[in-house]
Amino acid sequence: MRTYLLLFGAVMLLATATAGRDLNLSQALSLAREHSYSLKNADAVHKAALSSLSAARAERFPTLSASAMANYVDYVARFDISLPPPSPSISREVGTHETYQTDLRLNLPLFTGGRISGNISLAVATAELDEALVSAGEDQLAYMTRLEYFTLNRADAVVEVAKASFTRAETIAKDVNSLYQAGAADSVALLEADLAVTRATFALQQAEIARRSSELRLLTYLGLDATEQLSLTDSLPTPQDSVGDATVSSNKPELIVADATVRAGQSRLRLSRTDYFPTITAFGGYSYGKPNLDRFNNTWNDYFTVGATLSWSFNLGRKTAANSRAANFGLEAARMNREQVAENLDKEASLAREQVKLAYRRYQSAREEFRIASDNYRLASAQHRDGTLSSNRLVTIESDLTAAESSLSTAKIDYQIALSAFYYTTGSENLRKGN
Repeated sequence: MRTYLLLFGAVMLLATATAGRDLNLSQALSLAREHSYSLKNADAVHKAALSSLSAARAERFPTLSASAMANYVDYVARFDISLPPPSPSISREVGTHETYQTDLRLNLPLFTGGRISGNISLAVATAELDEALVSAGEDQLAYMTRLEYFTLNRADAVVEVAKASFTRAETIAKDVNSLYQAGAADSVALLEADLAVTRATFALQQAEIARRSSELRLLTYLGLDATEQLSLTDSLPTPQDSVGDATVSSNKPELIVADATVRAGQSRLRLSRTDYFPTITAFGGYSYGKPNLDRFNNTWNDYFTVGATLSWSFNLGRKTAANSRAANFGLEAARMNREQVAENLDKEASLAREQVKLAYRRYQSAREEFRIASDNYRLASAQHRDGTLSSNRLVTIESDLTAAESSLSTAKIDYQIALSAFYYTTGSENLRKGN
C-alpha cells in the first residue's frame, strides 16, 4: 500500500505542477489571432490587392511624362557656295554641335472600350475575395482554437475522473485490507483490490500525459512557449436542448469568396471584349530646347503640341473571339462553383445542427447514467462494509461509476465542440466569441 501512496503522491505532484497561466476562451482566441502566420500572410495579400485596386483606378487620371537630353556632335554637315570673283564664297554649317532638349507630355485616355473600368472591376473583385479569405482564415483559426481549448478542457475532466477513481480504488483497497486483517476477506479479494489500484494509477498517469499533449497543441496555436502551463478558467454552460436554425449567414466567407469569383469572371469577360474597340487618347505637349525646331539659328526656343491618337488592332486568327469564349466558360464555371458552395454549406449546417442535438441527447443519457452509477456505488460500498457484497463485485461497480463519470464529463464538453462546429458551418458571429 505504501507503494501506491508514493505513486499517488508523485502523480498529484505532477498535477499540481500544471497550474500556471490562467486562460479563458476569449483570451485564447485573441492570442491565436495575434500569433497566426497564415492570417498575417492573408492580410498582406489583401493589402497588396488594395494597392492593385488603387493602381487600377489611377489609370483614369492623366499621365505626365518628361524627358531631357543634352549632347555634343563633333562634326556637322556644311555646304559651301563658290561665286565668281569678286563675290565672296559662302560657307555654312547645317545643324549645331550642341543640342539641348526638354519635352513634357500629358496623355489622357478618352475611350478605351472598357479596359480601365474592366480592370477596376477585376481589382475590386480580387480585393473582396482576398478580404473574404482573411475572414475565412479567422473563422478557421477560431474553430481550431476552440477545438483545442475544449479538448484540453476535456483532458482536465478526464484527469479529475481518474483522480476520483484512484481515490475510490484506494478506499476499496483499504477496506479489503481491513476485512482481510479481520479474517472476513481472502487473499484473492486482496489481490483484486491491489490490481484495481494499479490500474487506477496507470489510468491517472495516462490521463496526465494526454492532458499535457493536448496542452502542447494549444500552446502551439497560441504562440506560447512550450514550457508554459495552462489553467483553464472558463466554467462551461449547461448544454441546452434548443439551437438556432441551420441557416448559413450571407456573410459566410466561403459564400463571399464564391460571389467575388463570379464577379471576377464577369470582369474578365468584359476585358476580353475590349479588343473589339479602339483606344482614343488626347495629349498635350511642351518642348523647349536649343536649337529645337529652328536648326539654322542656334537659339533657345519652345513650342506647344495638342492632339489625339487612335489605335485599333485586330488578330486575324479570331483571337479575341476565342478569349471571349474562354472567359465566358470560366464565368459559367464560377457560377456553378458558387451554387455548389451554397449547397454544401447548407448541407453541412444541417448536419452540424443534428450533431448538436445528438450531443445534447448523449449528455442527458450520461447524466442519468452517472446518477444511477453513483447511487449504485454508494449502496454497494455500504453492503461491502457490511460483508454482504464481494470485493470483486464492488470493483466492477466502481469501474462502472468511473466510466459513467468520464462519460458525463466528456459529454458536456463534446456538446461545446459540436456547437462550435455548428457556429463554424453557419458563419455565426458566436464562433469568435468566448463563452
